[in-house]
Amino acid sequence: MRGVEQIPWMYDAMCAVMEWTGLSRWREWLVKGAQGRTLEVGCGTGRNLPRYESSLSVIALEPDADALKKAKSRAPNALLVRGSAEALPFRDGAFDTVVSSLVFCSVPKPELGLREIGRVLTTEGQLRMLEHVRHESKPIGWMQDVLQPAWTVVAGGCHPNRRTEATVEANGFVISAEGRRGDGTMRRFVAHKGTPR
Repeated sequence: MRGVEQIPWMYDAMCAVMEWTGLSRWREWLVKGAQGRTLEVGCGTGRNLPRYESSLSVIALEPDADALKKAKSRAPNALLVRGSAEALPFRDGAFDTVVSSLVFCSVPKPELGLREIGRVLTTEGQLRMLEHVRHESKPIGWMQDVLQPAWTVVAGGCHPNRRTEATVEANGFVISAEGRRGDGTMRRFVAHKGTPR
């Protein structure tokens, strides 16, 4: 069964509502800081693609063919690649920036995906991430845990209760204090490989 994340018109409708209620500002922050050769992992229907500076070299990767078609219509000149975060088809150190927006809730093996991102980033490269995560309050977090199995099926793989920040830090990244922000279940941050900056 396909989930709502794999039905482009439904996913776009959900995102449009979220953007109208504040997500758009977070998306702007996410792409505004991209520098140099940039990879967007899990571009979905391409909602971020028109936001990048035209001077940037951006490659967008997405596993779903229907989402890629929609992304192509949204950004006709974008370089789009069909592929998985867990097996990035790029050489080591190929990118200065990797952008991930509402993706790692659905990556089947997030640890593997993060190791792949670390591999394709330059030594000084940055991971810019926007994600929804498990809520810090026990009652809401518990509710996410209870709903997770059904939601994962309905949404096509989304896990609403992942602790993505901890997973990022456990897989070779250090999250910078600058720009880090949380609001309920939403998080945004920049991470670098290795030691704190």
